[in-house]
Amino acid sequence: MFQTLKTGLRFTIFWMLFFSFFRVVFFFFILNDTGTFSAHDLPSALLNGLCLDISATGYLMVIPVVLYCLFQFFPSAVIKNIFRGYNFLLITVCSILLSSNLFVYRSWGTLINFRALSFISDPSAITASVSNFELFGSLSILAVIIFIFYRLSEKMITPAFVTNRTKTVRMIFSVIVLLAINVIMIRGGLQMLPVNESIATFSSNQQLNHIAINPVWHLGHNLNQVKSEQGKMFQFYDNQFAENKVNALYETSENLIEVVKNNRPNVIIIMIESYTADVIASLGGVKGVAPNFEKLIHDGVLFRRVFSSGARTDQAFVSVLSGFPAQPDKSVMRYPDKTAHLPSLSNDLKKQGYFTSFYYGGDLDFSNLNSYLNNCGFQKIISKSDFKKSQLGAKWGAHDEYVLNRQLNDLNAMKQPFFSMLMTLSSHEPFDVPVQTPFKGKSLNEKYKASAWYTDQCIGKYFEEAKKQPWYANTLYVIVADHGCREPKGRSYYSHHIRHIPLLITGGALKDIYRGTVVDYTGSQHDIAATLLRQLQLNDSAFVWSNNLLNRNRHNFAYLCMDDAIGWVTDSCSFVYEFEPQKFIYKRPYTAIPDTVTAKSYVQQLYQHFLKL
Repeated sequence: MFQTLKTGLRFTIFWMLFFSFFRVVFFFFILNDTGTFSAHDLPSALLNGLCLDISATGYLMVIPVVLYCLFQFFPSAVIKNIFRGYNFLLITVCSILLSSNLFVYRSWGTLINFRALSFISDPSAITASVSNFELFGSLSILAVIIFIFYRLSEKMITPAFVTNRTKTVRMIFSVIVLLAINVIMIRGGLQMLPVNESIATFSSNQQLNHIAINPVWHLGHNLNQVKSEQGKMFQFYDNQFAENKVNALYETSENLIEVVKNNRPNVIIIMIESYTADVIASLGGVKGVAPNFEKLIHDGVLFRRVFSSGARTDQAFVSVLSGFPAQPDKSVMRYPDKTAHLPSLSNDLKKQGYFTSFYYGGDLDFSNLNSYLNNCGFQKIISKSDFKKSQLGAKWGAHDEYVLNRQLNDLNAMKQPFFSMLMTLSSHEPFDVPVQTPFKGKSLNEKYKASAWYTDQCIGKYFEEAKKQPWYANTLYVIVADHGCREPKGRSYYSHHIRHIPLLITGGALKDIYRGTVVDYTGSQHDIAATLLRQLQLNDSAFVWSNNLLNRNRHNFAYLCMDDAIGWVTDSCSFVYEFEPQKFIYKRPYTAIPDTVTAKSYVQQLYQHFLKL
């Protein structure tokens, strides 16, 4: 019996060391990024993570325990080799997941989950965010880690995989005890309910709590939720009650601010990659990064309190073109059968006689983008394959200057009225730009500012040329970011500031009286669709989630999508509310009384809409 318990103990100690190692790596990986905790917090994170580590180890032990039990009655080299192979597989898979978690957290601010796992089907989108040197270095380090831990397992666990030379009755008893211990480990103890993530929550700093949570356990829990709660996720209230709450946000009379000279201008949307409000001086951002955007502000209508509902480009495309907010745990663009049922600006304008085109220097296979654009009815699509090799960056595709120039040249020969959308990419990690910039540092912060400055220079030159073209006088531009960025101010993932983005309407078709105007209504990126359509005197009823930003009577609010929480911003309050364990992660001002009922009703109805598409 003691030999059996010794085997289980060795297995447990090995995996506790394994998880602790990656927790230490995770801790120091994000330590400098956040600046909200110090090395003194490491012991607390390790200690509070033990319970979920034990539970995760219990799950990993299930098959090894079964193999060990079989081995006691049927000693065989085959069973032992299966055990060794399975152990190697566990170490490899868990090492990959825990390493991936580092980059998922840095990019999204969440532990690895179902949505992150779905992007493994598109590895090019993952590797494009890092340099070749970083990619090779990371894979090399990962291989070394796997090798070291496998060798350690061969010394710690495999030698204990032996038969018990005891009587059959004792052997059966020891096997039963081992199985019972395994079940207790999975449950996290003998308490009434199985362990959950609350056991690792020990700090008011959410990053420290995330460090304490075992990512492998978290992923398994998340996958189980997605499978078992399909259709029930984000179900907080009676559907009719939630529907009434959401309808109240949109029920208002129209008092339109008409900023366009006529109702059939050419329309161009320029969506800028990762262009946070923190690089726009007029929005409280760092000075000197976007001087050309500042010039355009004086010639347009600036929306000062607009936020992206999502944190990824695939979410932004659907938000801007279809007026459909980002969904937690899912990306609707990955479901072509669902996007086919969404409205789109391009389809609506094509019905009005507009010629529609789309420009992007990247790969159209990214997140089913090609399928979505075709569902949107674009008549001309330009992408990475349409540019020369010399115009491409090392990772994502054609540099911004070449994409902007291509669109500009094509517009001169395009049938009017036209609707054209352009997506930049140079300000995406790894911030690969082809010119020298004023920002020379090697830090992520400096590299981001350099890429944002480069994109701004490209946009400045673009508008210098565009204003010389005959079609410009009847053209309305909408310039918006796809989402924000932690840089350059090191924003918290759970702050509304990281979703704060610039939105500017400019162009020759804008009434002169509104040039230099600032609109302070709190709104979302997905409000653009209704705003544009109403300026063109077109029906926006199909865009049920889009809230006209130029309606004086609108209800001002912004929804922020997060996988494990919901963010909500109004003119007077902002908060982030975590679904489990039902608490506020962020709230400003501290004395505010947030309307969580409306916020939760919103995400409930949105998710139901997603399921019904």
